Amino acid sequence: MSMASIMGIATFLIGVPTVTGVLYAMPHLRRLMLTIMVFSTCHIKKPFYMEVFFEAYRGVDRGFGVTIPDLFFFGFFFWFLMGGSRQKLILWPCNMTLWTLMIIISILSLTASSVAYYGFFTVHKFIRGLVLLWVMVNVVRNRKDVEAVITGLMAAVIFQGGIVFWDKYVTHAVVNRSVGSFPHPNTLAMYTDLIIPAILALILADSFTKKQNRWAIAALFAGMLCVVFTKSRAALVIMIGALGSVTAISVFIKPTARKMGIIFIGFVLVDLIGVAVAPRIIKRFQSAPKASEETREYFNSAAMAMANDYTFGTGLNSYSWMLGHTDYYWYVYPNKVDTVDDLDAFRESKRGMSRLGTAHHIYLLFAAETGWLGMWTFILFLLRFYLKNFVLLFKAHDAYYQAILLGLFVGFSTLHLQGLLEWIFRQTQVFYLFFILSGLMVAIGNIMKMETRERAVSI
Repeated sequence: MSMASIMGIATFLIGVPTVTGVLYAMPHLRRLMLTIMVFSTCHIKKPFYMEVFFEAYRGVDRGFGVTIPDLFFFGFFFWFLMGGSRQKLILWPCNMTLWTLMIIISILSLTASSVAYYGFFTVHKFIRGLVLLWVMVNVVRNRKDVEAVITGLMAAVIFQGGIVFWDKYVTHAVVNRSVGSFPHPNTLAMYTDLIIPAILALILADSFTKKQNRWAIAALFAGMLCVVFTKSRAALVIMIGALGSVTAISVFIKPTARKMGIIFIGFVLVDLIGVAVAPRIIKRFQSAPKASEETREYFNSAAMAMANDYTFGTGLNSYSWMLGHTDYYWYVYPNKVDTVDDLDAFRESKRGMSRLGTAHHIYLLFAAETGWLGMWTFILFLLRFYLKNFVLLFKAHDAYYQAILLGLFVGFSTLHLQGLLEWIFRQTQVFYLFFILSGLMVAIGNIMKMETRERAVSI
């Protein structure tokens, strides 16, 4: 066992009881710890991200992950189970059944996997997502708890915006595409696109104090800065569409002079920023290599072939291995089969390994690794949350909750659309953020229901 694995295990075994102990000893710090847990999802990188039993593998997961958020939500989890909250627990929150089914199908997929061990890395992540969802629904019980989550989200975006600005204009460490503290520019962009619609919706709804409003505006522009400087074409288009949709729907729900003023000022500021960055963005669109789009299509073809050949897929987290070690390899090099004399030599060459990786289509990636059944279970899981969000949005009478639900609905839309072009959902930062926001959405629904009952009793 490597020293890194020992450190990861030790961190988990020491960190989780420490968090649980602090919650017992100082329960008044619960909301602060919730805020830190949410914020820490934006900085999952070494040394704050440890992969126990690490494998040098080009797939999605390369070890059993241990992160700062893990320490917090497992700490909360055991605190709840041991009665620390003194509240009635919500034992089986909304949509846990479908995600549990997704985990079962994922385990079944490993029966036919050539690298089942790799699959358990991702099963481990899926179980952590289940625990995180359960914790969020149980920890967020009132408006103050919701505010703690929103504070964590705004802090995360401001922090990433600060890193992007520092790397680009102070240290000049980044010349081309900004990554913040994320592994890839697209991950930073999608993480940000999930959050800023809710921040804009809350600003438009006048849901902050004056001081909070200044921080919210800073977070909104920091998020926009992050997306622009990642130079992710899809994320940029999605961000513009998301912020435009939030603005239009917010005005449709309740048009006010204040909203019109904010829209005008925002339009002017965005125009000024646009003039400054437009040449680089236009160049990025014009110079985008066609080869990357072709490779995406090749990946998708290989994924569909795997899904057709295996009832439960090739095994969770096995796509990259199957691509590199089986005849599915030739799906990503279809023009080489008849033009290369020595196929084995080509496969071992640098050029012959340049297209190996993971399918850039989250739904087809699930299909390849867990079969068509797994893909449709995943889609139903997303759809269940999506429909619940939609219903709650129109049921909400409190402007604060309505604004958050509007932002979440649009944010989830950005993630699901991006899933057609990327596998970002499976990257730990976005994966955790999704379960935090989904848990927040379910918790807000529970709070709304409780407040309705309380009003009925008071009448």
